[in-house]
Amino acid sequence: MDAAAMVKLAGADGWLDVLGMRVKFLCTGDDTQDRYSTMLNTVPKGLGAPPHVHPWDEAFYVIRGRVEFRVDEQLHQLRAGDYVRIPANTVHAFRGISEEEGLLIGFEAPSHSVRFFREIHESVRCIPDDLSKMPTIGNRYGVTFVE
Repeated sequence: MDAAAMVKLAGADGWLDVLGMRVKFLCTGDDTQDRYSTMLNTVPKGLGAPPHVHPWDEAFYVIRGRVEFRVDEQLHQLRAGDYVRIPANTVHAFRGISEEEGLLIGFEAPSHSVRFFREIHESVRCIPDDLSKMPTIGNRYGVTFVE
């Protein structure tokens, strides 16, 4: 059975606080029979996702700002309109590099990270004190932090 059509209006709540960024899922695996998920990510200057790896594909489209992506050992400075696809099991990271807060649309296939981000939102509230929780949370969801 195919997943039902859906509409999510722009004003709908649902932002999660994740390591100083905000993440909002536009659709999750619950909406797509776990085939994919789509999210918005804000990326303030100097913040981002630390180097990590996971067993699903991920891609990002930059809507605004400038964001530096690490893919394996290569660094790429992306701006609005740029896109990066990161295959499963590839080390990657990103961080905001512009004064203007970055905004990304993230795609993942198959869908995995909504429960991971929700747990970070609920458990990692005080930075840097709560950062020691990240490896354990990551292990539960197939995310391994490197370096």
